[in-house]
Amino acid sequence: METAVTSVNIMDWVLFFLPSAIRPLCTKLLQIVGTLVLCWILIRVSNKVVKGFLQRQAKKQYMPITERKANTLNSIICSVLKYAIYFIGIFSILNYLGVPSSSLVVVASAASVAIGLGAQGAATDMLGGFFILFEDNYAVGDIVTIQGITGTVESVTLRSTKLRDVQGCVHIIPNGSVGTVTNLCREYINAVVTVGIAYGESIDHAIAVLTDEMQKTSDMESILETPVVAGVTGLDDSAVTIKVVAKCKIKTNPAVEAELRRRIKNRFDKEGIDIPFPQCTIHIVQEKEG
Repeated sequence: METAVTSVNIMDWVLFFLPSAIRPLCTKLLQIVGTLVLCWILIRVSNKVVKGFLQRQAKKQYMPITERKANTLNSIICSVLKYAIYFIGIFSILNYLGVPSSSLVVVASAASVAIGLGAQGAATDMLGGFFILFEDNYAVGDIVTIQGITGTVESVTLRSTKLRDVQGCVHIIPNGSVGTVTNLCREYINAVVTVGIAYGESIDHAIAVLTDEMQKTSDMESILETPVVAGVTGLDDSAVTIKVVAKCKIKTNPAVEAELRRRIKNRFDKEGIDIPFPQCTIHIVQEKEG
């Protein structure tokens, strides 16, 4: 005769050593804990399955889905699955506690009414999340500016967007209040460098030197086109400001700007072009002896 070990057999074996008076309570506690553990396992497994599926689809050439959009879909789908699994788990726990099915239906109906009346903001956030996803305004990994906050998108759920700024702070922004979005990760980004020269230097000579130096940037893989010397952009107190603009790959502009500044400084030193520093004149007034 074949025997099978079921969850009931295991539970009976565990409860065998406990006093009979507390067995019912322990049974319910074990059922609740088991339900929570099962929910946790299901969430972990579903997250891995969804992530693997979307990554495989992103690698297929005939699928109109990019890796950045796959990451965003993964974030939203996993969020929905998590809420759904926990919702089912809560109803299962209530059933273990003796709440009849008819009462659960009433509770669900009441909860639906409460959500409809009191959670209008949440509905707005979810609607905004759908528009963000389908209009592809931004995706996980993009650098964006939202409500004056610039940072990297760490996750996008139906309700909110998480941004991490350069200081490491995480900003959670409801999708319904996102408003105007500035996406710094679309196709390319400009690296902008401004350099000042002394008023005694020849502007034409400085621009010619900069133009020649920018022609030598073909060894920089991050730069997509030869940088352009935009010309004089300011007559400041101590210097004449010249701007250089370089079209480069997304997320590389800080490194490109740093390298261009290094090359410009070395070239100016070689050409003898003075980069001034702020100066001020102090007049000392002595009181006349009466």
